[in-house]
Amino acid sequence: MSTTILASFGVTDMPKRALLIIGMTLTLALSAGCTPEPAATPPEKSPEATPVIDAAPYWCEVIPQQGVRAISGLTMPLEESKWGALASHGGCSLRNEYSRFSLNWSINGGEEALGLARKNFGSTRLSELPADLGKGLIAYTGGIPRSKPYVAFILFRCGKNQPWMGTSLSQVAKERNVVKDLTDLLHIARDRYGRAHNCTPEAA
Repeated sequence: MSTTILASFGVTDMPKRALLIIGMTLTLALSAGCTPEPAATPPEKSPEATPVIDAAPYWCEVIPQQGVRAISGLTMPLEESKWGALASHGGCSLRNEYSRFSLNWSINGGEEALGLARKNFGSTRLSELPADLGKGLIAYTGGIPRSKPYVAFILFRCGKNQPWMGTSLSQVAKERNVVKDLTDLLHIARDRYGRAHNCTPEAA
């Protein structure tokens, strides 16, 4: 999303870097390529699915590899790319042919980012986040896998800052409960963010 489009949502007074990060996170549903693929379908739920747990090794510093693979069912090698500055903002992408998972975060522009997330994904929302976790939502846009149609967003507090995180995923294995899975994944990411930044995460 360009800064011009962000400006149309009333976000005009933020640093350019923060605008770009928010734009990357909040246009996940608009990033589909032209390759014809069937749209992904919401998975069936099963209580027997392998739980998402906080265990090494990690991707994106805060995301357990086991969690991504359990939720998605992806078993192929994934190439990790990271960018940003740990103290203030960052992003990460896992690719194999195309982006399969992404995470973006920042300590800036949280309320604006939350507003954009609700505007962009509110109509496809599967669930709000639990109140004790933070403000945010989980959505399924119905797009093709390349568009990473499974989206989650969280805004929380950690010390004096109010960080936000946006994640997107290309697919979910049929036996998974996507709302529970992405809620668990955000909980782990939030807690690991707190340990990395020496602050105690709490609901925004």
